[in-house]
Amino acid sequence: MYDNEKENILSINNLNKNFGKYKALNNLTFNVKKGELFGFLGINGAGKTTTLNIILGLIKPDSGNVFINNKNINDYPEYIRSQIGVVFQESILDNYLSVKEILYEKAYLYFKDKKKKIKEKVAQIIELFELDDTKNKFYKDLSGGQKRRVDIARALVHSPSILFLDEPTTGLDPNSRKLVWKILNNLRKQNHLTIILTTHYMEEASNCDNIIVLNKGEIVAQGTVADLKNRYTNATLKIYSKKSNSLEKYIQKTNKEFIFKNNCYLINFKNTKEIKEYLLLHQQNFSDIEVIKGDMDDVFLSIINN
Repeated sequence: MYDNEKENILSINNLNKNFGKYKALNNLTFNVKKGELFGFLGINGAGKTTTLNIILGLIKPDSGNVFINNKNINDYPEYIRSQIGVVFQESILDNYLSVKEILYEKAYLYFKDKKKKIKEKVAQIIELFELDDTKNKFYKDLSGGQKRRVDIARALVHSPSILFLDEPTTGLDPNSRKLVWKILNNLRKQNHLTIILTTHYMEEASNCDNIIVLNKGEIVAQGTVADLKNRYTNATLKIYSKKSNSLEKYIQKTNKEFIFKNNCYLINFKNTKEIKEYLLLHQQNFSDIEVIKGDMDDVFLSIINN
């Protein structure tokens, strides 16, 4: 789905922003490639919202530039607005509008008097987000999962190339979360939609193509999920076996400490690279093994705590 050779759709160059004496962003620089799912992570106050507000044109940076499709956001404000869709953590929609009215209202902002196009866009998005049964209901009468689908549908009704998702599935049940991501992944495949995700669900972050982690306005870690796991978490080699004196003696000869638990031997390593090197030398002595990496929760906590 994701091609590392694709061009940058978003470029952030040396972004700085102060609020009085507080430095919200400090020479922030990163790129997002077209069609990728990009994780933008950090604790509250790390600088994520400030960055998003600058990209949206809601506040000005003290210095630095933002480019979307190689166009400076300051020089092409209308074009930039047409390329961006945003879903905030807290909904901003009117409880007393129907789903269809919400979508028509947003479509009209972009297509004005093109009535046929507005009608087509709304019909397409209702079908895509499986909202036909709820299109005439007031927003206030929808379930949490239905509301979130409407939030995202509204953000995409004008077919932007970048979608910003701020905690998109907070509070949703597993089925609703699964449906939301099924729709979004289909859009990535079919329309090469770029998604920039902020989330505290590290399970969602683990699906990202690339991730940056912000702390105090600076990037403190970046890379693919595999890169980050290798750098910031330990890995465990699991050797399935009944208790065996000969196997224990062999492991001890390799200068490794182990734990025997639930019919398997557990050996800890700094990363998966160390396990690969270990297995190149010793795998013939182990018949049934499993390599267990740390997860993204471990990665995030390791980065922030350090």
